[in-house]
Amino acid sequence: MAIMSKDKINIFISHYGGDEKYINSFKGMIGDAYDVRDSSIVETDPNKAKDEQYIKYQILAPKIDWAGKVVVLIGPNTHERDYVNWEIEYALKQSKQIIGVFLPGASRSDIPEGLDKFGDYLVTWDHDKIISAINGEKISWENADGTQRPSITTQRGVC
Repeated sequence: MAIMSKDKINIFISHYGGDEKYINSFKGMIGDAYDVRDSSIVETDPNKAKDEQYIKYQILAPKIDWAGKVVVLIGPNTHERDYVNWEIEYALKQSKQIIGVFLPGASRSDIPEGLDKFGDYLVTWDHDKIISAINGEKISWENADGTQRPSITTQRGVC
């Protein structure tokens, strides 16, 4: 019997540094469907850059450019992070698919403004829903508890 190889997926995981512990869990969750190659920046691998423009265009932008999809992990502090909104808006300009994933314990008020405006999908921490979003399947936007959110009009291209 031949062993089937998994599809490779290049992703950038946008997140608040305090939620870094969920990155490996996320990759493990989708690892049965994809060979995940991640270009995210994590605090355990720090750089000494301080200049905001340098960080955005010399460190973050190439990593987002490389990725095929951008996943935004939504925790209680994500919406307060300017870099997360910048990453979402940059991904939009690069025509990347943007997928929001609620972390356990997150709420609707934790959604970054950029994701609310420009995201393609918003799902709970659920394997099947995340895989459906990555695959680009039509699924509804969700609240943190998994209930359907009212439809929103995406503003793709208005960044």
